[in-house]
Amino acid sequence: MARIQRRVAPASRPAARQSASESTGDDRRVRRKVPLKHIVRFTRMLATLTEAGLPILRNLRILSDQWPAGRFRDAIIDSAEMVEEGQPLSEAMGDNPDVFDELYINMVKAGEAGGVLDTVLNRLADFQERSQELRERTRSALTYPIVIVIVAFAVVTALMLVVIPKFDALFKEMGLALPGLTQALINISTNVVAYWYLYLGVPILFVVIYQMAYMRSYGFRRWNHGMHLKLPVIGGLVRMSQVSRFATTFGTLVASGVPHLRAFDIVRGALTSEVYREAMDDVREEVREGEGIAASLEQTNCFDDVIVSMVEVGEETGELDRMCLRVGDNYETNYKRALDIALKLLEPIMLVAMAAVVGVIALALFLPLFELLKQFGQNA
Repeated sequence: MARIQRRVAPASRPAARQSASESTGDDRRVRRKVPLKHIVRFTRMLATLTEAGLPILRNLRILSDQWPAGRFRDAIIDSAEMVEEGQPLSEAMGDNPDVFDELYINMVKAGEAGGVLDTVLNRLADFQERSQELRERTRSALTYPIVIVIVAFAVVTALMLVVIPKFDALFKEMGLALPGLTQALINISTNVVAYWYLYLGVPILFVVIYQMAYMRSYGFRRWNHGMHLKLPVIGGLVRMSQVSRFATTFGTLVASGVPHLRAFDIVRGALTSEVYREAMDDVREEVREGEGIAASLEQTNCFDDVIVSMVEVGEETGELDRMCLRVGDNYETNYKRALDIALKLLEPIMLVAMAAVVGVIALALFLPLFELLKQFGQNA
């Protein structure tokens, strides 16, 4: 009775699950509230303890003491109580979908069915660590350009709202004839000062409307993802990222004993591009009807000849998981290299653009003063 009361009493749990499983269209991805680094650490420690031969219940009890009070610790304790009642670990974890996603639960289930839970947990920990590394690498790589954009915006805003109006007053007091560039800059500054709420509000409103349309409209989101793939540099990065996700996730699931059709469902949720998610739906249907995986991938036009050939070899030799993992490693390496190159090119371009904007503003402000000095020189 205490067990039932404990699990039903918290009012926040149903709401948390509802928000975690909220989806738009046919979106099956779990919006995780627990940081990935906690999941990664937990998985690695659970794999180590299980490999040492300790019972799962004891492992969960031990690991629950490694985290402070919070959502993640509650999920571990909840899973331990269900295991104590006789539930399999996969079903216990499935009771907390906002913490353990489909990929996690299905891999644990496959490990339990095959009696190789420690091996599967180690494989899952490796997969999560690589995903975390790739995510942190991308995030840290984008930090510098974002900082540059913010600084440039702040500098230009300060010039428009504070510096240029003071120069305008000075020029009027001196009665100087202003060059066209200076007058245009002053007109822009005057307009920004007078209608600052529009210059601030319209971009914010645009971002809000864009985000709402992106989250609620599948067609708009699909159009955005299609446009991303057509961009010169970004398109290549997106392709490498999605192919790497597909190959690594699919290879990990197949190696863990998850059936192919179920693996396609899980892989679909791991992808972030609607274009590739649609491709997974098409591949799953083709494979369900008896088509080969390689041929199905080729028909989507989302996967190049390299991955199609590797998958085909894997199907023929019975080493599909190993081939997919090798493709995932290759594309992940290429993604990291391409990301580094793109950012190395982007950083100087952004600095030059920022310097050019500030330089034009400075030139426009000092041109009248140069003319004044020139007149003083001629009169002397």
